[in-house]
Amino acid sequence: MTEVLTYPFQTMRITQGYDGAVSHAGHSRGTPRDFPVDEGGADGGRDAMCAPCTLRIARIWGVGTKGVNTLFCQSAAPVRLANGETDVVSFQITHPNDADLRRLRVGQSVEKGRPLCSEGTDGGVGNHMHLSVGRGALRGNGWQRNSRGKWVLTTAGGPLKPEEAFFLDPTFTTVLETGGLRFRPLPPSDGGCVYRVRASLLRVRTGPGTQYPRKPFSALSRNARSQILALTGEKRNGYVRGVLFTAQEIRGSWARTASGWVCLRYCEAAA
Repeated sequence: MTEVLTYPFQTMRITQGYDGAVSHAGHSRGTPRDFPVDEGGADGGRDAMCAPCTLRIARIWGVGTKGVNTLFCQSAAPVRLANGETDVVSFQITHPNDADLRRLRVGQSVEKGRPLCSEGTDGGVGNHMHLSVGRGALRGNGWQRNSRGKWVLTTAGGPLKPEEAFFLDPTFTTVLETGGLRFRPLPPSDGGCVYRVRASLLRVRTGPGTQYPRKPFSALSRNARSQILALTGEKRNGYVRGVLFTAQEIRGSWARTASGWVCLRYCEAAA
């Protein structure tokens, strides 16, 4: 069965997107280009990056004083991408500390979901991970300097934006900050985006935030109305405890459902 490529951190806190003025604009606007994000994890500590698919370590650069530590990996087989394609993918992971890279070796396989390495400070930065992804196998040694002076990931099929590559599994990843990117949740067939309401009454809104108007019972989907009537015997203006819904899109802590937008803080993943 083809694996699905999922976001590799248990907490998403993207501190710089691929057009970030701090350092990434030169990556995404140069030639060639890639689309990196900086992942800061839950806080200023050292969260682990877990393998987003079963992968093989292709190259290890740095360790000691050679240069900024960088790990290059490639999926062991074609994977399903969030843009609907299925292909081999490759990754560039920068800033792990020496101790992490010394535990790894070229040719080593890492199963999907297993810790790979942690946020690091190599290169004189605060704890974080610089992550790029591309379609196809690595080309050459995996990177080259572009027209803006940035070292970018090079692959046979070209760069992928993170939201084109990674599905978001809400049962694994807690979202604090998306960096302005929109990630697709896992489709229902993969068991990752069906939720159950925990609150006694959860308001459904027209947009992803409390500033948006609430929807009345009559504006909810037929399925939602049926569930609410079955659970309470009443017409309630919002989802009630026990209602099941599918997240069609996730923005921060908000999910778009067939009825409208709800806050996932008051929900749990359905078994």
